[in-house]
Amino acid sequence: MRNFMTVLVLCLSLQCPLAQAFYCGHFVVMEGDYKLQVLQKCGEPDYQESRVEYRSMVLRGSGINQPGLDLIQEVPVNIDEWTYDFGRHRFMQWLYFENGRLLAIKTLGYGTVNGRE
Repeated sequence: MRNFMTVLVLCLSLQCPLAQAFYCGHFVVMEGDYKLQVLQKCGEPDYQESRVEYRSMVLRGSGINQPGLDLIQEVPVNIDEWTYDFGRHRFMQWLYFENGRLLAIKTLGYGTVNGRE
């Protein structure tokens, strides 16, 4: 039974990687949150950068005059990168959003003396 549980836990951990998260005061910010939710929890970021990337998307079987013909379309993706500096006693957090959804959180080094302590 013990071996079964070990294998089960191992399989589940490989299937469901843990999402990154961090605390903003009493609130938890986690991957999957929207920009508005993060703003409500943490306020304005200390640094932010925005850009638009265009990605190719294949629309299967969407040819106008030729059914079954694939169509490639360029789709705009809004990218936002935010950094929060919580001061020299906490780690800074880097957030990556696509189309307003938080997809990645990266913990950076300790914040600066001028951070929001």
